[in-house]
Amino acid sequence: MKRILLPIALIALMFPLAVTAASAQQTTAAKKTTTSATTTAAKVATTTKVTTTAKKATVTTKAATKSKAPATTPEQALRTFSNWVDAKLELNMATVRLDWGRLQSDYTRMTKRLDGATDSLSVQSRREYLGQKARYKAWAAEQGHPVPETVLVGEARDSAVSAVQRKLLNTSAPINRAMASALPDLYSRLVESTRAQHSRWTKANWDEANLVLSRLNDRYSQVGDQLPIEDRVRVRSLQAEFKTLEKARDLKGILDGF
Repeated sequence: MKRILLPIALIALMFPLAVTAASAQQTTAAKKTTTSATTTAAKVATTTKVTTTAKKATVTTKAATKSKAPATTPEQALRTFSNWVDAKLELNMATVRLDWGRLQSDYTRMTKRLDGATDSLSVQSRREYLGQKARYKAWAAEQGHPVPETVLVGEARDSAVSAVQRKLLNTSAPINRAMASALPDLYSRLVESTRAQHSRWTKANWDEANLVLSRLNDRYSQVGDQLPIEDRVRVRSLQAEFKTLEKARDLKGILDGF
């Protein structure tokens, strides 16, 4: 009897140990599976982020490349303006309704660039530009939408005059603080620039040059009496020559009209 009970007791004792070992093995396998799945998911997420970032960088680079348009030369800008004017004048106004606000904005944008680049145009191109401007102005006036003259005031006017001053006098020093002894030379520079450039000046160019002359005259009226008589005579002579050149331009305009 004892021989039979002993094996049964051993079996009863070993069974719980076997169950415990099997459970431990299952838990370890589950942990490994979970860790492997987590690692795989992390790798996939990282790969997705890198791919998305690369795509965004590519799109941004392409957008930057597309937005970077090549700069146009004054001659190219003139071609664009001239073609624009021709296209507008060929419209059948009986059947077309125009956005005059948009037209004026386009005209101002293009002429502002060309007005500041007339020195870079050839003589023939300058004539074409002035002719196209005159054609457009006449056409717009006929349609009841005359082109308004641009009047600069305040800081914009001062900035524009200073830019013209640098161009005509080759200095940006404030005229209203110029020494009396410097005025004869400044007048001389203005007249020399006018002699060299006036043949291709527009009315706007003459208006700008007159603003510089006005600044010189204002300063001369303040400190001119400090100059010796010969310098004052020279200044008066230069003032008169500038006005003579301007009147010659007005006379030429009248004669060209006949």
